[in-house]
Amino acid sequence: MRTMNWLRTAGVLWVVSGLFAAAMSLIFRVDPIQVMLTIAASALAAVLGVWMIARPSTTAVPLSYVVGLAWLALYAALAVQQSGELVAWTTDVFLALIGVGAALAAYRGSREAVPQRT
Repeated sequence: MRTMNWLRTAGVLWVVSGLFAAAMSLIFRVDPIQVMLTIAASALAAVLGVWMIARPSTTAVPLSYVVGLAWLALYAALAVQQSGELVAWTTDVFLALIGVGAALAAYRGSREAVPQRT
């Protein structure tokens, strides 16, 4: 039962990060490439999150790792590009950390699903 809670937590984090990232992109980003990339990543994160909430299983965990790595790379690159703007930089770092947190929650859920040998 606890495993599914961690996977659902990962799903909630993906949905929240996807919605927050999409909102920030639509409201504040002006570069069309950044908008396109962040909206696409937001949609992928939200779909993954809904899947993990609706049907929590360890099947989604590897995809969560891949999305987490891509999410981190995207928002780390944006943070570097916007290092001169404190608010934009802080938002990008915050979004990167939420994505990493979602991937780590999925990892924890998958680790608890596999019986540990003593």
